[in-house]
Amino acid sequence: MTWRYVEVRDRDGPLWRRLLGVWRQRRLLQRMAQRDLRQRYAGASLGTWWAVVNPLVFVGAYTLLFTVIFRARLTPDSAPSAYALYVVSGLLPWVAFTEVATRATQTVAEHRALIKYTMFPAELLPLTGLYGAMLSQVAGFVVVAGVGIIVTGNVPSGALWIVPALVSQVVFLAGVAWLLGAVGAAFRDAREVIQILLTAGMFFTPIFFDPSTLPAPLRAVVLLNPVAPLIEAFRGAILGAPVDVSRLAAFGALAVVLAIAGFAAFERVRGELADAL
Repeated sequence: MTWRYVEVRDRDGPLWRRLLGVWRQRRLLQRMAQRDLRQRYAGASLGTWWAVVNPLVFVGAYTLLFTVIFRARLTPDSAPSAYALYVVSGLLPWVAFTEVATRATQTVAEHRALIKYTMFPAELLPLTGLYGAMLSQVAGFVVVAGVGIIVTGNVPSGALWIVPALVSQVVFLAGVAWLLGAVGAAFRDAREVIQILLTAGMFFTPIFFDPSTLPAPLRAVVLLNPVAPLIEAFRGAILGAPVDVSRLAAFGALAVVLAIAGFAAFERVRGELADAL
C-alpha cells in the first residue's frame, strides 16, 4: 500500500468537512479494502475470488435446503422455489450487515500500528470491511436475480429498486461501521456481544417469514427493525414484491443520520485510540 494517497487531515475543521474528507480519501480506502481482502484469503488457491464464490455457494445451499429438503412454501399454493428466493433475497442484505458489524468491532485493533501515525485517516479503518461485504452481496444479488428470472420467466417490474437500496445500504453500513468501530476500540468484548445480538436479531427480521402473517403487536415490532425496509426493497428488485416508498425513504434518512452520528462518535474517541489500544 502506498502513502501517496494520504492527504493532510483537517483535524480541527467542522464535522461536515471532515466527513467529506472520507470521499477525498476513497482511493486509499479502496486500496486498504483490497489489501484486507487479499490478506483474508491469503494462501487460498482462488484468492480473492472466494469473495465471489462464497455467496454463490451460500445461494446454492439455501436453495437446495428449502426446495429439496424442507420443501417449504410461503403460501400453500406457492412453489418451494419461490420460498427459497424469498429467503435468500432477505439473507443477502442481512449477511452484509452482520459482516460489516462484526468486522468493524475489530478492525481498529487489528491496525493499531497505523493509529500511531497522527496524520493517518483512522476513520477509514472501520470501512475496510464494507468493500468485501458489498462485493459478495452484489455477486449474490446477480445470481439470485438470474435464478429468479429463470424461475418466474420474466424480469421483475421493480428491478430498479436495487439502485436506491444499494446506495442507502452503503451509507447505513458506513454509519454502523463507524459507530461499532468506536465501541470496539473502547470495549474489547464488543465483537462477542454484537455477534450474540445479531444472532438474536435475525429472528426478528423478516427473512424466513412474511410479516403480514404475524399477530399485529409482533408485526409492528418486526417492521420497526431498521433493516426491514432494505430487505423489502431487495425483494422488490428480485421478486417484484411491492415496495413501500415511504419506508425506503425513511430508511435512507435513517442511513444519513446514522452515518453522521457514527462518524461523530468515532471522531470523538479517535484522539484516545492510541492509548486505548
